[in-house]
Amino acid sequence: MDVNNIIKAIIMKKSIFFILLLSSALFQSCKPELKEIGPEFAAGEGIYGSWIVSDLSQVDLTVPLPESQNIFSYFSSNESNKMIIRFDRENNAYSIIQPGMMPRILGTSGTWAYNEMPYPTAINFYTSKGDTLSANLGNMPRETDNQFKFKLNRTDSCGTNYLRYDYTFSRVQ
Repeated sequence: MDVNNIIKAIIMKKSIFFILLLSSALFQSCKPELKEIGPEFAAGEGIYGSWIVSDLSQVDLTVPLPESQNIFSYFSSNESNKMIIRFDRENNAYSIIQPGMMPRILGTSGTWAYNEMPYPTAINFYTSKGDTLSANLGNMPRETDNQFKFKLNRTDSCGTNYLRYDYTFSRVQ
């Protein structure tokens, strides 16, 4: 190799290095500006109000691979067949406004509480008959959400879960 080719190779390597350095500096300077996306919602504040069942599945937990069956079609033929539940701010009370033809697990009224704040994973129902039921949250309803989900297990006398209801509620406008 002659000296001219060596000098050209060195200049080429430096040019490529400079171009890569310059392009990475440009990409670093193109970070988007972070803006506030709106007011912060308090956890659990969106649950208040009335909710109507919009989907219901039943899951058999006794088989090795749990099987799910959507049973909502049995109740959706008539609006009066759908359960409507109302969550009130006062005393964290709930009431079943319209029981419909749904499984009557929650009784007619009672109180409720999240299992832990500020990031609950379950909602506990304390029925007027003295029963305590714990339902795993599918989502935490925010004030802007129109859907709310929870999963409620049924247990036998030995405390073994044998059936789960997967409820989906839509906000009543």
